[in-house]
Amino acid sequence: MGLKRQHWMMIAAAVVVVVLLALAPRTPSGQAEKNATSARVSEDPNSGSTPKAEGPREGMTSTNPKVSAILNELAAGGPPMQVILKLKDLADQEPDNVEAQYHLGLFSWQTGQYDKAMERFRRTIALDPKNYPDAYAYLGQAYNSLDSNDQALSMLETYKTLVTDTALTKGADRLIAEIKNKHKH
Repeated sequence: MGLKRQHWMMIAAAVVVVVLLALAPRTPSGQAEKNATSARVSEDPNSGSTPKAEGPREGMTSTNPKVSAILNELAAGGPPMQVILKLKDLADQEPDNVEAQYHLGLFSWQTGQYDKAMERFRRTIALDPKNYPDAYAYLGQAYNSLDSNDQALSMLETYKTLVTDTALTKGADRLIAEIKNKHKH
């Protein structure tokens, strides 16, 4: 007894909604470009909440022409799962394509597939340890959720060395303090 057509349609609609929400603008006009190169651990001083790694932002781009073409297809409204499968195929064909690995990590994180995201972010760091600070931020978040405090702290400390935005380093410092406090109790 398999899933009925209406169930598949609801699943497909849910995937589309998740992808569209992830691609929706999260910053005021003009700020997206300014933030495009900065990492995603941030701190909202008014929220009182722990800084969190956010999902991919509007205008997600790549310097790799193949990855960029795939991301543009998604941005143009292509079927999300088919587009992501194209990206996965590219990553399988070119395992050293750091851009493909990184973006697959983002999509995995976005869809709650944290074990796959961690694998992709580890691969990203192995391929290019300096140019993808967000990979460290996401891994720090993941290790923290797994109570792997030493690994979480290591990832977040490395992240801080790779970013220059003081709001991002303060957000990382706040999460580091939270992890250390949790460890004391």
